[in-house]
Amino acid sequence: VGLVKILHVGRGEAEGEAFYYYVMELGDDIRTERDINPVEYEARTLRSDMLRAEKTPLDVDFCIEAGRELADGLDHLHKHGLAHRDVKPANVIFVEGKAKLADIGLVALRGQKTFVGTEGFVPPEGPGSTQADVYSLGKVLYEMATGKDRLEFPDLPEELPQGKSLKCWRSLNEVICDVCEPRVSKRKITTAEQLANELKRLQLGRRRPIRVNRSLVFTVLAIAAVIGLIWQLPTMKISLADDAQSEVVTEPEVTPEVFVTVTSSPLGAAVQDADGIYIADTPLVPRKFPLDAELVYTFHLEGFREKTITATITQEAIDEGVLIIAPQLDVYAPPVDGDPWEDVLGERYKGVEDYHVSHYYVGKRAWNLFRKETGKKFGEVVETTENGILRYVIFCKENEAKQFADWLEDESRESYLTPHHEMEARMDLTTTFRELSEEVVRAGLRPFRMEVRRIPYASIAITSEPFGADVYLDGQWRGVTPLELRVNPDVSELEIEREGYRPERRELSLSNGEVWEKPMNFVLKQSGRVVFDREWTNSIGMKLVPLTNNLLASVWETRVKDYEEYVKATKTSRPRRPGFAQTEDHPVVYVSPDDARGFCEWLTEVEQKKELIKNNHRYRLPTDAEWSAMVELPREPGLWPFQRSEPPTSGYPWGEWPPEEGSGNYSDQTSVTQGAQPATKLIEGYDDGFAYTAPVGSGIPNPLGIFDLGGNVHEWVEDWYSPQEAYNVARGGGWNSYQPHNMNSSFRNPVSKDGDSRDDSYGFRVVLEKEDQSLEEEGEER
Repeated sequence: VGLVKILHVGRGEAEGEAFYYYVMELGDDIRTERDINPVEYEARTLRSDMLRAEKTPLDVDFCIEAGRELADGLDHLHKHGLAHRDVKPANVIFVEGKAKLADIGLVALRGQKTFVGTEGFVPPEGPGSTQADVYSLGKVLYEMATGKDRLEFPDLPEELPQGKSLKCWRSLNEVICDVCEPRVSKRKITTAEQLANELKRLQLGRRRPIRVNRSLVFTVLAIAAVIGLIWQLPTMKISLADDAQSEVVTEPEVTPEVFVTVTSSPLGAAVQDADGIYIADTPLVPRKFPLDAELVYTFHLEGFREKTITATITQEAIDEGVLIIAPQLDVYAPPVDGDPWEDVLGERYKGVEDYHVSHYYVGKRAWNLFRKETGKKFGEVVETTENGILRYVIFCKENEAKQFADWLEDESRESYLTPHHEMEARMDLTTTFRELSEEVVRAGLRPFRMEVRRIPYASIAITSEPFGADVYLDGQWRGVTPLELRVNPDVSELEIEREGYRPERRELSLSNGEVWEKPMNFVLKQSGRVVFDREWTNSIGMKLVPLTNNLLASVWETRVKDYEEYVKATKTSRPRRPGFAQTEDHPVVYVSPDDARGFCEWLTEVEQKKELIKNNHRYRLPTDAEWSAMVELPREPGLWPFQRSEPPTSGYPWGEWPPEEGSGNYSDQTSVTQGAQPATKLIEGYDDGFAYTAPVGSGIPNPLGIFDLGGNVHEWVEDWYSPQEAYNVARGGGWNSYQPHNMNSSFRNPVSKDGDSRDDSYGFRVVLEKEDQSLEEEGEER
């Protein structure tokens, strides 16, 4: 998604004041893209792109693609209950040419009404909602597509795009106007997902769906009626002598409305509107609202969870004549230090310093509920006087009281306790009771009260060499080293993991409130596991180099010996032998895209079992865009390979035509001499010494360390050539290539999926991907 990746979050101290900080992935340089010079580095942002454009519109295809990436990022945030709250060009950075939302400092739970954001990007209804983020992105698109300031919306530039781009620009402008409509009820695009889908539709060249405007329909019908009247005029007999005039009376259009009644259970909840403005306590006075009106009410009542209800006035509600909004509020009444408190059973507690204790011993009513829920039969009921009141009190053993406390804590957890509270049974071992039977005394049974306390977290500091290792406590991820944590004393196992190093585990023995003065330091030892920020050699001898922070690319094409291991292990049919000699280090040929995918699936499974790669790592074919990145092409416009392929003007892997010595294995003088190619199909004056395929890595690598991106064999990529999904794509020249346009780095070779896509000049190389892996958020304090 279009969100900047956060690599590390930590806490520091400066001049005696603590602060939190985060480290994010490095954006492209404004001048050199990924070729970073730390001394001269200046991040490329959307704001810097617009400044360089000098108030002229940006390319419409770029606007649509960047807008879709950012909309996808917002959609991801919104679906996790968050809002960005400050979407603007300065907060959009580019990473490997992709637009991403940055500046996460203002990200918060949706609905927070603190006024943040930047003038002109904040909608009339205020910030903090998902619609507000979408509105802000709409204003960003307006500035990109028009070159104007957002405060000038909806003014258009004096000069519009020409040719094919004009139609696409007009469609984009319609989307922007939908998103940035000042009247909330009139907006047609209200979510980031809708906006992303609209922009994707524009990328595919599809028309926007027609939205019927009710008032427009009425207008068209009225015009049709007038035209019909005019058509009949010649046949009417009109007496001028009568000097009579007929008046046309137009009744005003009636806007359908519905009564909305707002209440709650229980009553008395304070109600706020979408802007956080207090309306009244429930029940509210019924009000009328029109069709399509969007209503947002937030209910507050002490002892209950805050609840927000959203509703849209539908035609069904109009037909029924009334809409009732009546949420059932959920109890939430955790203990507050010093204040009286009641548990889930209605038993009362008094606040004592930083904990709470029940007024009475646990009695018969609560114990019977415990017995009914758990099936336990222990415990004796004793009739005794407590605080001058005759009560039925439970006498039991300490371990039995603990079982009751655990049950009551579970019952109270959702609505009456926070994650930082725990319940304990406190046995009364000193009070004398006259009413006890000999059996109760002999068994050593005693009464008990319940106490509620904050969990006495222990404090621990964890470091590792090298830094950046993942920390897991009892299997739950807690952050990366160096890390300071408040942990529950019940935690028993600490685990440290870092890619490329052996995991380390240690048993913990913590006491309540313990503070570890000396940090726990783990010195990690390297293993054969993959690391995505450095060169790595896998289990079958493939060498891979970093392409991005989550992608490694093989430096050469898949060899005959690599594929032979796959064939032997899986009993797959061997590829057809070519009509020329090959050694085990030559690239395998006569393989289809599906053959290549089968190889990747096998290699993924083998190395996951060997624990060389993780479960979220997988081998696959590179995408068309990733292959372009390998050959260091600049950003290519277009969604599909056929759009990026025409015209091929990006140059060649070695630079300018003609190829220099060692540039790659193409159709050359040796190919003609040995009969591989006719004399008319060669590159004049070029000789690489190979008639057919050459051993991988025979030529000169590019700056990334990757060989044979031009020549040797055409390489399959993952994408289809066009939306029809009828043609696969092969990239790069082969040993039989000789025409300049076919050897151009941006050239795509479409190969029909319905024909035999196996050929003696088709092969493949692999990439190893680290897929995104979501981590569960912790509810405990850190």
